[in-house]
Amino acid sequence: MRKDLERLTQEVLEAKEKLVGLRKGTLVDDAFERVGYLTAKNFKVLNYPRDPLVAFNPSAVVKDGRVFMFTRFIFDYYGYVSSIGLSTFELEKLENACCLNLSARLVIYPTTVHEVKRGAEDPRAHLYGDGFLVFYTAVGLKDGDLWPKQGVAVLDENGEVVEKSVLRLGDVFPPSWKNTTMIRPEGRGLVILTRPWIEGHEVIWRATVDAEEWVVDPSTMRVTLVPERFELKVGVSTTPVKIGSDEYLIGWHAIMKDDLSYRNGLAVVNGDGELLGISEYLLYPKYIEELYGDRPMVIYGCGLVKHKEYIYWIGGVADYGIGIYRAPLDKVMEHIKWLR
Repeated sequence: MRKDLERLTQEVLEAKEKLVGLRKGTLVDDAFERVGYLTAKNFKVLNYPRDPLVAFNPSAVVKDGRVFMFTRFIFDYYGYVSSIGLSTFELEKLENACCLNLSARLVIYPTTVHEVKRGAEDPRAHLYGDGFLVFYTAVGLKDGDLWPKQGVAVLDENGEVVEKSVLRLGDVFPPSWKNTTMIRPEGRGLVILTRPWIEGHEVIWRATVDAEEWVVDPSTMRVTLVPERFELKVGVSTTPVKIGSDEYLIGWHAIMKDDLSYRNGLAVVNGDGELLGISEYLLYPKYIEELYGDRPMVIYGCGLVKHKEYIYWIGGVADYGIGIYRAPLDKVMEHIKWLR
């Protein structure tokens, strides 16, 4: 494994030489329309005897004309332990979703040592067989400190968990692993974009994960995107939306060095996770609903849904609520800088 880590570290250094400078940090004003906001008051949790204090960072997929939304809930501030709840509503109601009162059922919550400290955070949900595949951050402990691992849960068509695990990189668990999304299945594996911590580097990798053992083979890993000089981190935010025969639209986020705000852009990748095109910042905190909360100055856009001529971006705001944003797909694509 040591040789693998050395090769991956060298690949990061070479990728930074090629990819840093790809984006200029431009703020594209009003690329997305603000549709509205949801808070914990919009949700009634059915299978737990407490009311959530906050509801944020949702992922969303569409199946049989319905939106299935996986939302991060927190019920207390003492331990700040998270769970993930499932709500569903008709796709046609998406443009008025901020006015809905939604029921939710907790489907992913602490049940293993990997989640014993802060539970299950920040889902990325996918259609998978007849049910769902959800990547999430499982937060446990190591030597008394937080240890975020890349959790994965397989759910059946009723939203019941049938398998739960965490990803491994070869035979090790990195010190931190977040931000994984599936591009497509491949044999017994999945092509993914992901962000493990490797020798001090956090970049977006494309890779293949064994969907039976949940192990990423280091030999399949290649760098897709790196932080710019003005960013602390960059990560994959959303489930991809297929927009062509071999083109997938995904959302990404960056944490800024100067003010620590979260800003968001879109990218196009192919079925192997290779970067085809990328935008500047299209969505960023601008109004009080997005600037002020438990974690100020954050839009964390975890859900991407295509409906009619629009792309809807559904994201957490300031770690307390949910923002719903939309833009015509053709207008969004005008902001993509094509690389190949």
